[in-house]
Amino acid sequence: MRIRQGLSLVEATVAAIMLTVMVSCTVLQVVARFAFNTGLSWTDEVAMFSFIWASLMGAALVINTGGAHRIDVFVRLLPQLPRRLVLALVYAVILAALSLLIFYGLKLLGVVHFQKSSILKINMSYIYTALPISAGLMLVSTLLDWRVYLGDDSGAQANG
Repeated sequence: MRIRQGLSLVEATVAAIMLTVMVSCTVLQVVARFAFNTGLSWTDEVAMFSFIWASLMGAALVINTGGAHRIDVFVRLLPQLPRRLVLALVYAVILAALSLLIFYGLKLLGVVHFQKSSILKINMSYIYTALPISAGLMLVSTLLDWRVYLGDDSGAQANG
């Protein structure tokens, strides 16, 4: 499916870039401390912000690619109708939780809009934007899975 591949490409690219930035800043900090006997204060902040983005984009990628573990041994024992009802309830709860993350993540952006990071003076809304974006990507992935997991095979094909 093209939508899923596009989402995976975006999520993996952002996560990889942020992970690279995080590792580079950490290495730069270590080299600066040991080779030049000085510390670079901005590297800690950049590494922390990169970690936030990398972890949230990584979480979205895991949801999108079906890498999240499921414990469904009891659900598979149920007859078809109760199984579909349980799975519908599970997906409804997941969709509600992701919707709340998006809603309150956007609300949080309004609160932190005027806050600046302590060292680089970056607007903190750029950092906190990772939450509603990653939750939105997870929501799209979950909606794409909705029909597959509510089908007759209870999602066996989706886990591949």
